[in-house]
Order: sequence, then structure tokens, then C-alpha cells
Amino acid sequence: MNFAAVKGGARKASKQRLVSDSRTQILRALERAGKKGLPRSRLVPSRKREIDQILKGLLAEGRIIRFGERSKAVYFSKDFAPTCQEAAEAIARGAAQFPTELFLEKELGSFCSGAQRLLLKEAVKHLVETGILCRLKRRKSFYYVHRDGIALGLGQRQACFDPNKVVQVYQELVTARGFLYVRIAELAWKAQVPLEPLQAWLLEQSSMGKAHLSRGDWSLATQEERRAAIYLDGQPHLLVRLESQP
Repeated sequence: MNFAAVKGGARKASKQRLVSDSRTQILRALERAGKKGLPRSRLVPSRKREIDQILKGLLAEGRIIRFGERSKAVYFSKDFAPTCQEAAEAIARGAAQFPTELFLEKELGSFCSGAQRLLLKEAVKHLVETGILCRLKRRKSFYYVHRDGIALGLGQRQACFDPNKVVQVYQELVTARGFLYVRIAELAWKAQVPLEPLQAWLLEQSSMGKAHLSRGDWSLATQEERRAAIYLDGQPHLLVRLESQP
């Protein structure tokens, strides 16, 4: 019996099992991480050469997606990776709530989730190309404003706030979602109303018992949703339920 060959075959089989187990661990870890993704250091404690080969294979197969340079890369399961479209929609919704404000590119990132911010430059470029954002230059810096701000005139406040439109959109959201509580941020976006007068109106309705605010889950809220929160007794409320309106 060739013991050297047997020993070599055992080592090869052991290495194959290690690779297979590491692949499974990586995929499971990324599925658990969901839309947050994971850096390379938090995947599996395999040796660098082996983990790099496994990641290269999974990337080639399309099982996972990587954003950023290798040393600072963030990995996602293909089912949870952020998209440019999602990032662009989040930025557009957020900027539309402050139509006359000028934003630096990094400030637009506050409307995105952590993962979506990885696609900030690409998303902003897309919004400029499609005319949703306008890019302005002031001295050496570039600023961005929602197209509604150009129509209204920079520095002016949007005066049009229609409570009836808000109620109509609220009812549409309840019908579509099947829940009585809706996100304040989504209500503002769908109704195409500025955030400040909406918040003031909801507080007024709450004081009359015609609106009921709910805290929701702050830890899962996007920056856009947190911006739209209404504070009562020092606590942020992300959701609202409206009573039947006359």
C-alpha cells in the first residue's frame, strides 16, 4: 500500500471539505446579514489565500456581490445587494421633501441606507442625467437641488399644502399595504408635499384625536424615515394612523 498516496489523498479530501464548509458559512453569513452586508474580516476565519479563492469563485458564479476595493470591500448575498435604482429612489424621495435646499453630494447620502451609500456617486449621476436633480456650482463646490426647487425658485418656501391630498394618499397606502399605520416619510413622498407643514398638520390632528402617532422601529428606519419622524415627549414617532376625515 502506498501510504504517501493515501495520506496525500486524505489531505486533499480534507481541504475540499474545508473549502465546501467555508463556502457554506460565507453564504449563510451573508444571508443573515441581509441588506447590511459584511466586510471580508467578518466572513470566515479561513486562511487568506483560501478565502480569497472562495470569494473569487462565488463572485464569478454570481452568488455574491462586492462593493468597494478589496481591502475595504463589503460583500452581499445576491438577493440582498443594494441597487443603484434603490439608492436613487431614496435620494429623490428625500430631496423632494426639501425642494428648495441645496445639498452637497455627501449630504444626499443621508437619505440612503448604509448599503445604498456605497452607490451614492452612481445614483446621484443617474438622477442628474434623468433631470430629477439639478447640479449647481458655487465657487469650487457642486450642489444639488431637486427639480421642484428650480420650479419654485431657490430660497422660497413651497406654500402649497393640501390636507385632502394627504388623506387621499393615506387611504391609498392603507388599501395597498393592508395596515392602518403608514410611514410619515412615505406619506410625504407619495402625496408630494413638503415635510415641515405635513408634520405640523399631523401634530395638530393628533392634538384633536384625529391622528395617532406610533414610534415604529427606529433601528430599522432609513435616514429618510428618521428625518420625517415627529417627536413627542422627546421620542421619535415614525408612523401615523389617521381617523376618517370629513
